[in-house]
Amino acid sequence: MKRLSTFIGLLLLTGVCLLPALRFDPYYFESRTIIACFTLDAVGNPEGKIDFSINDGTVRTGLASFDLLAERFRIVDMVQAHPYVKVPTWNDNGRYLQNVYRIYLESDDLMDEAVAALSKEQNLHYAEFETINRTRFTPNDPMITQQYALNRMRLFEAWDWTLGSRNVLVAITDSGVKWNHPDLRANIWINPAESPGMTINWDAGTISGGNGVDAGEGGNKIDDLVGWDFYNSDNNPMQNYTLNDHGTHVAGCAAAVGNNGIGVTGSAPNVSILSCKGSSNTSPSTGISFGYDQIKYAAEIGADVINASWGGPGGGAYANQIVTYAYNLGALVVTAAGNNNTEHTASYQDYPADCTNALSVAATDQNDIKTYFSDYGVNIGVSAPGIAILSTIIASNGYDSYQGTSMSSPLVAGVAALIKSMHPTMTPAQLKQRIIETADYIDHLNPTYAGKLGGRVNAYAALMYDNIPYLELEDLSLEELTGDGDGVPNPGETIRLKAMLYNVIDEFTGLGWQPSMNTIVTLRCSYPGVVIIDSLANFGNLWSGSSLWNHSTPFKFQTVSTLPSESIPFELFISSNQTGAYPYTKTIPFSVNLSLIQQGWPKVLGGATQTSPIIWDLDVDGQKEIIFGDHTGRIHALKANGTTYLPGFPYESGSAIIGSLAIGKLSANSDKYIVANLQNGNIICLNRQGQLQWTASGYGTLRSTPVIADLNGDGISEVIIVTQTRRVVVLTATGGDYPNFPITLDNAFLNSPAIADLNGDGILDIICGNITGSLHAINPLTAANLPGFPVTMSSGTQNPITIANIDGDPQPEILVATSASAGQLLAYNHDGSLFYSKNIGSQIKSGTVLADMNNDGTKEIILVSGSGTIYVLNPNGTDLPGFPMNIGNNTECTPVVAAFDGNYQPSIIFGDSNGYVHSVRVNGTQSPNFPIRIHGNVKISAAVGDVDGDQDLDIVIPNDSGMYVIDIKRPALTYNWYCFLNTYNRAGNTFQTTPVNDETTPVVLTE
Repeated sequence: MKRLSTFIGLLLLTGVCLLPALRFDPYYFESRTIIACFTLDAVGNPEGKIDFSINDGTVRTGLASFDLLAERFRIVDMVQAHPYVKVPTWNDNGRYLQNVYRIYLESDDLMDEAVAALSKEQNLHYAEFETINRTRFTPNDPMITQQYALNRMRLFEAWDWTLGSRNVLVAITDSGVKWNHPDLRANIWINPAESPGMTINWDAGTISGGNGVDAGEGGNKIDDLVGWDFYNSDNNPMQNYTLNDHGTHVAGCAAAVGNNGIGVTGSAPNVSILSCKGSSNTSPSTGISFGYDQIKYAAEIGADVINASWGGPGGGAYANQIVTYAYNLGALVVTAAGNNNTEHTASYQDYPADCTNALSVAATDQNDIKTYFSDYGVNIGVSAPGIAILSTIIASNGYDSYQGTSMSSPLVAGVAALIKSMHPTMTPAQLKQRIIETADYIDHLNPTYAGKLGGRVNAYAALMYDNIPYLELEDLSLEELTGDGDGVPNPGETIRLKAMLYNVIDEFTGLGWQPSMNTIVTLRCSYPGVVIIDSLANFGNLWSGSSLWNHSTPFKFQTVSTLPSESIPFELFISSNQTGAYPYTKTIPFSVNLSLIQQGWPKVLGGATQTSPIIWDLDVDGQKEIIFGDHTGRIHALKANGTTYLPGFPYESGSAIIGSLAIGKLSANSDKYIVANLQNGNIICLNRQGQLQWTASGYGTLRSTPVIADLNGDGISEVIIVTQTRRVVVLTATGGDYPNFPITLDNAFLNSPAIADLNGDGILDIICGNITGSLHAINPLTAANLPGFPVTMSSGTQNPITIANIDGDPQPEILVATSASAGQLLAYNHDGSLFYSKNIGSQIKSGTVLADMNNDGTKEIILVSGSGTIYVLNPNGTDLPGFPMNIGNNTECTPVVAAFDGNYQPSIIFGDSNGYVHSVRVNGTQSPNFPIRIHGNVKISAAVGDVDGDQDLDIVIPNDSGMYVIDIKRPALTYNWYCFLNTYNRAGNTFQTTPVNDETTPVVLTE
């Protein structure tokens, strides 16, 4: 017997996937995050507080079995999900809200294994991925998260209205279908005309019984209970040969059973599948036999939609005849365009793709871009996803991802079946036109193929555009209703919220949806600490393409002052057209950020600044300014509003500002001057009016901050700089070289010098450490090292040096944080002898600071390692209880310290590489509202003070794109370490006063 074959357009990807458990997918689940509820016994207190530490980068709770898992799966942090619970006694069978924690892993690599193990952990009620919630019908098939095509084609929204109908018959004309596959069998069509006296063995995949006579229902086949095997001419179209699983995969794309708790979902989850077979059961097939016979049979048996994921070039007369026949019998034939990356033209045609009455489908990827293999041309009707398409296969009743227009076509066939289920009288012509007209425009994404791909199919629009409106949240407006009056909605204030709704009209195609009549919107929020006051708004009627605000009925909500600085989830519940045939409801989730960023800030700089800011009343008008440099060479002096510059500013230096600015006296009078290092190797000095006083050479490459200090005690300060080219430079108040300077030492300096009187002679010495491990202490009168120096350290340093008195004797000590991969804190006596060393174990990229963290009258030593571990040390180098602790992100930011939480216990304030600003207290907790995210990389130190005169603390801190002012709604109680290097002259000395009577130090206001 001669067999007519047409070639399959099919490309294979990955191996077989056998019914896995729910897998992590970053599109549907939060990265690195597991949500878990601890048992009450594990927590041990009604507040849900778990005291944990970070050891070797992982969480330690004291719960032995949990800690083993934390080490195994690299759990790097935990955050209590609901610190505030209005009714803390409420529980769900012992599951308390306050015992719920977000558990953070180091990466996504072990998410699946971690969830599986934590789900069995005795100290937890449950552990699961944290879902990115979207409100729509979503089947419970566990692999649905891997089916990106469903979301891209808007099928989840379409399924809110119909899952299909078993009365709609979709024919799979192909290699045959493994019709007893667990994810297909419930949708397999059973011919009612042939079923009397016949039996299906679903496990074996066999059919028995029958009377040997055609029942006359159409198709002219005998005992065709589930379809027909055209290859072997029998009534069982079962395909069991694993290499011929093309038809099984195609069937799953169109109509794998939905919401059955296994596997995948087809685009039409609840329709009937007619199986037609055109390939061998025993050998690989290079084509589909009797393809057009299958189309004819399917149409005659009553198929509504026929999928043909096969084809080839050649004449089109017979193909058109068959397809038109099926078309006239009421069946829409949906076909694959082809996989040759070839344009269909008058000189090259491919059938059945180019049949006049067929709907031909090209393949696009996850971003609506034409795949490298897909055919194209003016005859193409639409496009659909066709790469990495997960569906059913024969092997082990499993699943695999294939690519090709063979996958795109059945996805569209399923959409056609959904439409047919809602509109059963619709003709094939109407179905085809509707799918084409409602497809999303993608020519702008594929300009080379404009007019040759059609649009990408939008199932939601195809199903519902003429039945319902399509409302989107177009804009939001937040206004402070009652609060501190700064015009910025903050935690602790009553907020007015207005929303703009838009009834969509497609900007490319002009497709409009139905009017939204009597549109009532309810604001909802279940976030702890948020109380909605006015929740209802009447938007009236929105016509297609129109927008409306709720100006007359705004929403209102109130917040507690301790809200975390994170996105607060809200949702709008929309109800309209409730008396019509299709009552419309929609839930739109959105987030609100109640900012603590000062009005007028950030100051966007367009790049990273190396400058830690200065808060000072530069023009002596009683109001503070914020002074800083940037990467373009500008020196800014801005008022608190973030927009008003002082006269003379910004000053244009012409070269990037390196390190931080220093400010201090350079003469015997009380005037202050600004000194900056420039990338071009010069040092400049400005007066408070922004006028250049002098320019001096730095004698080499500058990589650090200048220092202003009165070295010889004559009442006139000098400027001290160290360079990458090994020099120590001292300049006079007028920019000239100080006697005996510059000097050249043994290696490069990348950090700032510190200034201290080490030997009690009344002269301030210059202390500097280089990258190879030499620590120098230079007498400015002789330009030579003091006795006992230079000291050879265990490794070099690029970090600021701190001068402090940590042993209670009259002389200062020198604190150096080394920059080796396993960093150390080195404490040296004033004579260069080693007091002690403290192994940190990871690289340190910031300086040490000192503050009395526990109010015991003794200042502790604070440093933060590059891996984000906070160390708080007693003066002798031992750890304070509860430390070290890790914040979970890398950091290069030297901290500042201030107390502002009402209990006079200081907070360590610093930024991290993920854009968070932290405020960590001695008990290991963060201050209310912290961490606060400003995005980018926050590696430059803050300055703290009262910028705007409202008697509350302000934190001024840059990230890698701008300068931010964080307006804390609480007053400062103490300023323990208020800026980079402790003073704005940048001397790094917390024991001795290097500038006398420094009035730049912020003052705590008391009643």
